[in-house]
Amino acid sequence: SDRIGVMYLGNLVEIGTANEIIFHNAHPYTKSLISAIPVADPITARKSQRIILQGDVPSPLNPPSGCPFRTRCPRATEKCAVEKPVLREVSPGHMAACHEI
Repeated sequence: SDRIGVMYLGNLVEIGTANEIIFHNAHPYTKSLISAIPVADPITARKSQRIILQGDVPSPLNPPSGCPFRTRCPRATEKCAVEKPVLREVSPGHMAACHEI
């Protein structure tokens, strides 16, 4: 794939080229997903750090107010509880929905 879209609870949280998403991701959910990719090289694997999300996954039938990822996000602020972030350009052709980027 040339472009990748990352979704959380049915919301697009990041979109960009495969290179941007894998190597220059911006959204905290994308960072966690990419950190979970297994690494075949044992030396590199020992150096990598997996990002483990805390908290319970919210119900898609009753999502939280504001940002749908805020209940599990290490960057969440008060603004995240009241205002849903919109996709905005991080770099040309690379967009993310996060107030803290």
